[in-house]
Amino acid sequence: MPFPIQWQDKYSVGVDAIDQQHRELFAIANRLAVAVDSQAGPESAANTMHEMCEYLDRHFRDEEQYLAKHPDFDEHNLIHLEFIEKTLDFQIRFSDHDPDLNREILAFLMRWLTEHIMKTDKRYFSYLREHGLLAQ
Repeated sequence: MPFPIQWQDKYSVGVDAIDQQHRELFAIANRLAVAVDSQAGPESAANTMHEMCEYLDRHFRDEEQYLAKHPDFDEHNLIHLEFIEKTLDFQIRFSDHDPDLNREILAFLMRWLTEHIMKTDKRYFSYLREHGLLAQ
């Protein structure tokens, strides 16, 4: 996946607060890409990876407040929980000495985020909007 990844309107779920958080996730991922590929040192990349994990946790909690009214909320919540487990594992595996592994982890994170937004979040938020369950 090419970096930096730019926010585009196609990623919007139509909820300003969530769209802003998605923009911030892209920004953190872009900083992570720079840290992995720069001479800033492995500590910079590890710190940014930690920031990504913390922000994802906060974002998922916020997003789930909106999605709780969706009939398939439990399924979406499980997707988030599985991804959090995977990112925590990535944070542990994120290496001071293996930039190829770090790039692989980064590519996975960005691919997952963009696909999750486009395929899952947009569908869930659209359903809520269509059924009058989404107050902004």
